[in-house]
Amino acid sequence: MEEENNDLKQQLARLQAEQTAITQELAQITDSKLTLELEIAAYKRLLEGEESKDGLKQIVDSMYSTMMTSQGQREEGPGLNISQSVRGNITAKTTYQRSAKGPVNVGDCAQDGSYVTLENTSRKDENVGGWSVKRNIDGREIPGYTLPSNTVLKAGEKVKLYARGKKGDDYNGIETHLDLWETTGSIISTKFCNPQGEDRANLTQRTVFN
Repeated sequence: MEEENNDLKQQLARLQAEQTAITQELAQITDSKLTLELEIAAYKRLLEGEESKDGLKQIVDSMYSTMMTSQGQREEGPGLNISQSVRGNITAKTTYQRSAKGPVNVGDCAQDGSYVTLENTSRKDENVGGWSVKRNIDGREIPGYTLPSNTVLKAGEKVKLYARGKKGDDYNGIETHLDLWETTGSIISTKFCNPQGEDRANLTQRTVFN
């Protein structure tokens, strides 16, 4: 029993180390994605100001300082999460607004588009077979995923809907037919809809560049 207990402790330590490494990798991916979005915004400003030499110089200086400096902060509240990143003279402010009309919520959505999380917050199992997860990006409807007819979310359970090939060792997760959950846009709305097409839960991400 002591040997088995020691083995379990070693496995727990190894899993905790793996979790820490994955968390750090995810933070790096998120930061890289934000960097690319900020650079895109900077290039748009560059194109808009190319008629003015003075304005062009200011924008180029801004782009340079954008790549050299960064800082961020985050605020949270009921149903609302706000993150803000500053790179040089460009600020990106992202708000996450969550709402639900039932026990199942749309949880976190991976910044790299690898998964979307559903969460059952009630104390009883919920049959969500035939329900679907859809996305609307900047007013454009994106093809989503319909859950199999026998899908049941257990009480308090979270399940991740993975893009194709992203499931890995998550035996509780569901692999979809989607190559990725599309993530490029200023307003991204992830909706959980019943078989009648009614929106029952929603997570909206809004990003504003200044």
